[in-house]
Parts: sequence; C-alpha cells; structure tokens
Amino acid sequence: MSRRIVLSLAALVLTPACKQTQIATATPVDELPPLIVPAELRVDAGSMNSSGGGSQLAHNDVRDDGGSSSSDWRSTADDSGKRNSGGGGGGGGSKGGAMVSASPQPTAYALIVGIEKYRDVTPAGGARSDAEKFAELARVTLGVPEDNIKVLLDDRASRTDIAKQLRWLQANVPNGGRVYFYFSGHGAPEPTSGISYIVPFDGDPQYLKDTAIPMTEVLGDLEKTKAKDVLAMADSCFSGAGGRSVLAPGTRPLVRVEDVKPQTRVAMLSASSGAEISGPAADGSGGLFSKYVIEAIGSGQGDMNGDGQISLQELAEWVGPRVKREAKKANREQTPHLTIGKKLSSADEFIVSWGYSR
Repeated sequence: MSRRIVLSLAALVLTPACKQTQIATATPVDELPPLIVPAELRVDAGSMNSSGGGSQLAHNDVRDDGGSSSSDWRSTADDSGKRNSGGGGGGGGSKGGAMVSASPQPTAYALIVGIEKYRDVTPAGGARSDAEKFAELARVTLGVPEDNIKVLLDDRASRTDIAKQLRWLQANVPNGGRVYFYFSGHGAPEPTSGISYIVPFDGDPQYLKDTAIPMTEVLGDLEKTKAKDVLAMADSCFSGAGGRSVLAPGTRPLVRVEDVKPQTRVAMLSASSGAEISGPAADGSGGLFSKYVIEAIGSGQGDMNGDGQISLQELAEWVGPRVKREAKKANREQTPHLTIGKKLSSADEFIVSWGYSR
C-alpha cells in the first residue's frame, strides 16, 4: 500500500473525531461579564429599524475647561462614541444626522416664534433660523407630535398671531401635558418701569404698551393651560443695550430692567441676565444661546451624568458656561438665567428629554 493511500485512510478515520471535539473558550459563556450599558439604555432593534437609519452622536466629552473626559457610558473605546437614534420620537433621524431621536412626548405641545425681519425695527439676525432649528428639535428629539407644534415666523408672528396661538394652547393642551415655548427675536424694556416686552413683527418700541407683549403676560397665558409644566426659552434680551433688544430712538431705560418672574408651573431659561446683551454665535449661524440649547438637547451632550436623560439643571449647567465663555471672546457679558415656578419640582427633577440610547 502506497504512502498516499495510508494518509488518505488516516484522514477519513480521524475526521469524525475532530468534528466531535469542542475547544473550550478562555471564559465559559455563562461566566462572561455583563454589558457595560445599563439595560434601560440599550437600543431596541425594532425601533432602530423603524427610525429610517441611525444618527451619529458625539460622546459627552466636553468640559467647561475645554478638556475631555470619558467617565460616562459613552466610552471612546466603543466605536468612537457613536450612538444610534433609537427610542422613536419625532419620526427618526434628522436631516444630515445632526439630531438624534429621544423618547416621544405625545402629550407635549410647542409654540415656536422666530422673528428676524421686522416691519418697523432693525432685523434680529439669525432669529428665523433659530426658530426653524428649534422646530426640528421639537419634532425629532423632543418627540412632539407634528399636529401639536405651531411655528410663527417673521410677518406671521404679529401680536395678534402670537395671542391666537397662546389661546390655542389653552384650548388644546390636555391635563398633565407639557408646553415648550420658544421665542427668538427682539425684546425691549419699558423705559420708565423696566418691564420686559417681547417685540412681535408689528411691534414698535415707541408704543410698547400698544404693540408689544409683556413677557409676564406671555408666561401668565402659558400658566392658564392645563399643562403640568411649561418650559419657556427666550433668545432675546430686555436691556435696550443692543443685540436682540430695541428701544425707541433717543431713549434709555431710567430704571434697572426687572427680572421676569415665572408663574407657578412655568420654568424659564433666558439667554441673558439683567442689563446684558444676547448676541450671535461666532459662526454667524444664529443666536449664541440657541446654538448651545439646540446642541445640548439635539445631540444629547447635555446628558452630563450619562443616565439617558437631560434635566433642566443639566441643560442650564451645560449651556451657561459655554455661552458665557464664547461671549467673553466677543468682549461682552452674557449669562443665561434660569427661574423655576413654585409648583414645579427642582431643576434636577424637571426632565426635559429622555430615552437617549447608546
């Protein structure tokens, strides 16, 4: 018998035995460590497939000092911090993948006002773009239903238009719902009293009482809805010192501008404090305050402790230092200001958005 035949027979005899042999892993399967990501934060495969594709989200590695940290669950070792846009909300990923979807808020309503071109006063640069971006944020990340969103832009944001939509909120928001109110445009102080007004498209700083809306009145109308809580955000200022603030020609405030006090169920995050100026972002994309609010919520970076949700406290603490730092580079002071209504929980218990997934 030739050597080739002997080798062939040996292979036939040994092959079944090799197939039955199981090579043990270094660690038995039932002893492998659990996944790092908590179970409640894992992406559901079904919701991922229905979202129309994943969005990319940078990991939360920005500190106020400009350094980096990977102390939360968005580890740089895990696919460079990429996260899928799971959890539904707002109809999936946004255009260009800039925003991610969080959990939907089916009982939430949003009234969004952006006025860049005014009838009688100078433009508020970037205000319309800010409002359009916030509207996308409301749909995509906050998960507010399309039918529950009203967007008023430029000449469609007259004093009457704004009043009508505030009444619409009062008529439609259900018990226990939520309201997001966003305003981007000019504010103005009443020169003798210091009362703060938002300036609608047809507003005139010479006739504020007749043509503009006191911010306290807006918040009072929001309080009259059936919402459990309201988050109002204003990218404007009321100092009369420039930026997104206007005065009648030749006038200056005679008293200190009054701080806007929220109602009992309203929280308000404003772009600046007191006599400060609310200014533009360095890249000219819109308001500095709006830039960081939208980035914090829309990318999920405002989730500073990595628990899959963004509280109002986290939002304020993430936005504030960045706005203040960038404003200083432009040689001005701008400090976002947060006030909480008495009937609301604390800022760290007021959850703005949730359901952020890895």
